[in-house]
Amino acid sequence: GAGKTTLVNHLLRHARGNRLALIINDFGAINIDAELISEQTDDQISLTNGCICCGMSAGFDEAIESLLKRDPLPDRIIVEASGVADVTALAQYGHHPGLRLDSIIVLADAETVRAKARDKYVDKTVLRQLRGADLIVLNKTDLVTAEAVDDLRRWLEQISPGVPVVSSRYGQIPIDAFFGAGHINTAENEAAHQPGDHQAGDHEHYITWHFEREAPLTRAQVETFIAALPATVLRGKGFFSVGSEAGGRCLLYQQVGRRWTLTPHPEGDTTRFVLIGLAAELDLETLDTAAACHLG
Repeated sequence: GAGKTTLVNHLLRHARGNRLALIINDFGAINIDAELISEQTDDQISLTNGCICCGMSAGFDEAIESLLKRDPLPDRIIVEASGVADVTALAQYGHHPGLRLDSIIVLADAETVRAKARDKYVDKTVLRQLRGADLIVLNKTDLVTAEAVDDLRRWLEQISPGVPVVSSRYGQIPIDAFFGAGHINTAENEAAHQPGDHQAGDHEHYITWHFEREAPLTRAQVETFIAALPATVLRGKGFFSVGSEAGGRCLLYQQVGRRWTLTPHPEGDTTRFVLIGLAAELDLETLDTAAACHLG
């Protein structure tokens, strides 16, 4: 929920002739803006600006190999990792034959990153990601005060000494700031990007709950359901089909913590969304009950 996909979409719109390829490994469904998609298969999306997006259903090595067989070759490969990924270990794929590791970019949600860094379930994951970064994008700075941003920058300097921090709203940073952030092919960079103390159990702290329905809902139903969700829902995303006299429409749903939005989406005629929380805190029966009461 820090804004990775929003940042990726921003980069795609401002590629300036760069042939970009994406590999997406997210906890939920691929979410690339509809207007960017020209065609889609099971594991690959062709984008209108010539970019290619690969899912990881076939495995990371296979995704990279398929991109390196393309003609013409991509200028750059961007990996959008899961929010719980060990990014330093993942970055080792940047030393794959034919590739050169550029940089690790870590997005930090200005509103929640410090609380997450103190959370007993995810603190090690968050701190490991920040310490593995070549560039930290402090995103959503519009949601906090200027004084809070300055305080966050001082805190990040303590966590990740010497790592540059770029402030951002809606993931909008210059493409030149995104690329070339790392010290490419230096001994210091390669040493810093060795796999860390990643534990498989980090992923087990998370649990997901999903919902699908073909019949349209009313917006009032949707808003009442979202308002009834427990505070233990950390992330929500998906689509709601909302009936209307005009024949129905689709709403894109995004939620981070208690903050959520519903925005019109040009395509889709079914409701499908996922909720993510910590396994020790998110009660799935509570979600079942809320769905039955408000979306049934």
